[in-house]
Amino acid sequence: MLLLGIFALLVSGLTSTYVPRLVKWRQGADCVPGDTTPCLPENHHPDIDVVSVVVKPTCVTKVSVQGINQYIAPRRIHFITKDEHACEIILKFANNIRCYPQDTLVPGLTKQTVSDELQNLYSEKADASGTYMGRELAGWYLQQLLKLGAARHLPYLSHTFLVWDPDMIPLEPFRVFSKERSGATGKERVMRHVGGYVIKEYEYAYEKLTQEQLANAPDGSSYVTHAMLFERSIVEELLGMFSDAWEDRIREEAKEMSDKVKAGSARDGAIGRVDSVGVGRIGGARGIKELGDRRWKESNEFGDEQNLRNSNPGMHHSKKHPPTWAKAILASLNPTRLDLGFSEYASYASYVATHHPETVEVVPHRTWTRHPLGPFLGSFGIKILKRWSPVVGKCCPSAFAVRLMKLLGYQYGGFEVGHVASCGYDSPENQDSYGVPESNIFRSRDF
Repeated sequence: MLLLGIFALLVSGLTSTYVPRLVKWRQGADCVPGDTTPCLPENHHPDIDVVSVVVKPTCVTKVSVQGINQYIAPRRIHFITKDEHACEIILKFANNIRCYPQDTLVPGLTKQTVSDELQNLYSEKADASGTYMGRELAGWYLQQLLKLGAARHLPYLSHTFLVWDPDMIPLEPFRVFSKERSGATGKERVMRHVGGYVIKEYEYAYEKLTQEQLANAPDGSSYVTHAMLFERSIVEELLGMFSDAWEDRIREEAKEMSDKVKAGSARDGAIGRVDSVGVGRIGGARGIKELGDRRWKESNEFGDEQNLRNSNPGMHHSKKHPPTWAKAILASLNPTRLDLGFSEYASYASYVATHHPETVEVVPHRTWTRHPLGPFLGSFGIKILKRWSPVVGKCCPSAFAVRLMKLLGYQYGGFEVGHVASCGYDSPENQDSYGVPESNIFRSRDF
């Protein structure tokens, strides 16, 4: 009888949990991202923009766009990608897309300037091509910096905007705002997802930049959830704090150099090489002043960035250095773990949790998955689903794959083909795009 009672409880629990999920899945599986005919919107956010940074256009990006327009339906989707050719392909995914080459958006912020900065700061750790342990560092940091810089430099960007990783596919109507409003301002709260991996290395940079501890989610996970709502005014505060950290660094370096100069002058009347700031011999107090003036001018070279917010993002910028806040981030990395030195998601969410907790409603548990068939199968799920790929030889999500992903009950799920070697994402023939030949691109409905 005891065993029968336990069995009955298990059946009851499974029924109460999964039967409603199956009903919901059946109701929402008639038309899904990946279907040949685009689906009508099931949500409506005309005052919200989406921002996404993508290395190159892929079949996953295309399905992600379909999901965004079906389950979020934003005003615009802003893509930042490597060049004009990539933009030409991405613009065909939907009519509400705007696209910007990555090296033209933020003055001074390019893949090359990020690479140069990393080389100057960590020459013993990063090789001449800007790589570390097989990862292209410049590109990895550039995409994070662009997500933050978008708040200042994307034209006509909505105040609240959703940063979305392009290998994440929405699977059901996505909640942007809480039903509750902030008691302090009366504004709608934004939803904050949880469930990311806790990466200890991110703490090093954040503490160096803010003198504060990095905050984790209430359930002990991190806020690195590959999709996050940002508010431009809060991003502005955060970038200002980062700029202050850079200026403090310069003051400290100038003081260190001054102390060394005084010590050297007392010893032999000469100034030796000051390795901490990377300069050669400079004579006397005049040299100290010239160095300080030069470093201070460099640090504030982009101090007027706020006025560039409405500039033409397509204009070529000739600045040779990243903006102050970006320099601060790159200078804050743990030199022993350059491959995991900073997280834009963890940093922004931590700042909000500390300084503006009233603006968010934190989801109590994880409602997304990084892998298409859940964490137990991991990236192997992509190999399983490859057999239904609509593009022969490529790991592209089909409508069937999306329906399976929806069955898991997540709000959105990842399809990270770049993490599966057999998908050939980095093969030479896929250098410019992956799984999106011109004949396979259609324009979505107007939204």
